[in-house]
Amino acid sequence: MEPPAVADQAVQAGRGAYGLVDALPPPLLVLLSILSLQVGAAAAKILMVSSSAASIVFLRTAFAGIVLWFMVRPQVRQYTKTQWIHASLLGVVTVAMNLSFYAAIARLPLGIVMTVAFLGPFTVSLLASRRAIEFVWPILALAGVVLLSPIGAQKSFSVPGMAFAFSVAAGWASYLILTKRTTTMFSGTTGLALATAFGALVTMPLGLASSGKALLSLSLLTKGFAVSMLSTLIPLSLEFMVLKRMSPRTFGILVSVEPAVAALIGMVMLHEYLGARAWVALVLVSVAALGVTAQREYPRTS
Repeated sequence: MEPPAVADQAVQAGRGAYGLVDALPPPLLVLLSILSLQVGAAAAKILMVSSSAASIVFLRTAFAGIVLWFMVRPQVRQYTKTQWIHASLLGVVTVAMNLSFYAAIARLPLGIVMTVAFLGPFTVSLLASRRAIEFVWPILALAGVVLLSPIGAQKSFSVPGMAFAFSVAAGWASYLILTKRTTTMFSGTTGLALATAFGALVTMPLGLASSGKALLSLSLLTKGFAVSMLSTLIPLSLEFMVLKRMSPRTFGILVSVEPAVAALIGMVMLHEYLGARAWVALVLVSVAALGVTAQREYPRTS
């Protein structure tokens, strides 16, 4: 627990930076988070033509960590061992998820990657299921994934790409659970600041090894900063605020539109046009996620 003075300082800082945004309805915050994340992902895919995924992940994490640290000013000596463990785990999981995500979108269309990745939060909701009818949804999700397999003429299929996409799904599930726990341990976005800073330290060797002095290029730094704001700072900050005000299952309902948003962003920014099977798969996975999370909202009868 933080001392009252430290907690008050963090709250005051949070009010100045997030007061206006925090006053917005949670569903709108979720939509803004989705749009920011997918635009950032598309921008990163464009940037990967000339830069490595490791360097992009390092830059986006480092810039986000610096900005968050400056805004939050965490009192590092005040936190317990448990708080540090959760923050560091969240940082590692987020970095691993981002590296897998970039490796996946380098091989597959953005919409397909998000469709598979969405199985992560879907699984989190499914594990809390108790009613028999709720197990209809995994069948729909499985049908969607099968439609993305190379049965027939599925030109966009890539075995390594699908493997990375499933890694993103596992990382997203872990991220959702860790984020919920971390938000209860820290005030404001302090936990996010610590996790992001730790993630930047973890990815620094990878970024330096893959790009070296090229990381000091003004062009790459500028583009990396833009990707960081769109892909890391804005969506994660919004999600931290949202998860303090709603349950993970409600959050899962709202983000069920994310695969569709990713596909549309991919069409507009990357000219990635999905076939009929991919769109059907996207709809099936989204409906399955919506169904399993919405079903949990109904009150139980005794």
